[in-house]
Amino acid sequence: MKEPDLKSEILLSYSKANTVRVAELIDRDEDLFRKLIKIYSDTKNLDLAKRAAWVLGHSVRIHPYLINPHIKKLIKLLSEPSQHDPIKRNGLKALELTSIPEKHYGKIADMCFRFISSGKEAIAIKAYSIGILDKIGDEIPEIRQELKIILQDLMPYESAGFQSRARKVFSK
Repeated sequence: MKEPDLKSEILLSYSKANTVRVAELIDRDEDLFRKLIKIYSDTKNLDLAKRAAWVLGHSVRIHPYLINPHIKKLIKLLSEPSQHDPIKRNGLKALELTSIPEKHYGKIADMCFRFISSGKEAIAIKAYSIGILDKIGDEIPEIRQELKIILQDLMPYESAGFQSRARKVFSK
């Protein structure tokens, strides 16, 4: 069977149905997923990268382990200050859905704390960052304590979605 042209498949339609279809095409194919990461990382072609970001989120939901070989690249991409929201949102979603290797905890925690503390980030980016930090906090309790302090300070000024995520952290 011929391997699908991932760019063409992604560009067929900017819809949830197409996004899910392309994620299902990738399935467990690590080579196709590597190609998806390349498209997602190419922010010179921003429209395609945004669509690939959506597929990335769905692919990792189906097969979380696929992102593991790409975590270092993902951290670098997400840390770029001028990165666009769909790229950050779906990259963070992928990190929240997978098991993060301990060697990446420091960089990911720093990045997520920056996103949470920033007044300019979208609620989804902050919410995924909270989820990631909470997960790291399962392994490093000091992270959860720092997270709780920051969330308590920010809660009165944040949205209902942010507050809901914060309450989940407080309940642990």
